[in-house]
Amino acid sequence: MTQEIDLAYLNSILVDKMRVKRRPVAITYVQGDPPPGYEPVDVVACMVVRLAENGRKIYVDPQHHDCYVGQYHLGWNPEPGDFITEGEYLTMAQGFFTEQGARCNKEQSYSLPEGAITALAAAPLDEVPAGVPVHLLVCVCNAQQAMQIAGAASVREGTFPHGELGPSACSSIFAAPWHTNNSVFALGDGGGRAFNQVASSDMFVSIPRHHFQYIIDLVENFWFDRDKMREIIMPSHAPSRQQEGQGG
Repeated sequence: MTQEIDLAYLNSILVDKMRVKRRPVAITYVQGDPPPGYEPVDVVACMVVRLAENGRKIYVDPQHHDCYVGQYHLGWNPEPGDFITEGEYLTMAQGFFTEQGARCNKEQSYSLPEGAITALAAAPLDEVPAGVPVHLLVCVCNAQQAMQIAGAASVREGTFPHGELGPSACSSIFAAPWHTNNSVFALGDGGGRAFNQVASSDMFVSIPRHHFQYIIDLVENFWFDRDKMREIIMPSHAPSRQQEGQGG
């Protein structure tokens, strides 16, 4: 059974302790009607992250969206045709993709199972209404913060995070965690980074619900003795070596 998490406290951990500059976002895989108080938006799917960062509670679904690729990766385009599955769209307005590169891009990208969700909802992590389930935490942060947030499970239970470079942002941050059942760090694609105004030094992290507690545990138990670490792993800092230097 998934442990109950105080989302406001988790948000405080991320903002006040880990010093993420952008607001953490709660993602809900909706099965049924959208949560009360959430508004539909006609945007590319990945852009719900930035809208939620700005304080809005929103959702996209098969009727409300502005990206055929997002529809495909969220499982709402059962017959996408070669235009999507073969990556043809990637070669039509860009000069750097080859047909083979575009096709392999789509072959290696995750998509939610057809009909698995009816909508994808997003809200600020610290403003999720009572009773609304949260399945993912998405945050835009720098590499140091990504190492700690996406890597929290690795130091608590030994599960390395899944990293992505190449797929569309919607595939990486919404579908990859579903299939891998794991925390994900991703650079996203050019469009996803632009729509979310991601700085050149930042990336996405997407954390599944069952890893939320590990972020809290990491911070609550965080301490580091630099001198001790050097002593136990670096021969030049071992006590015996230091004594030799003093006695020489």
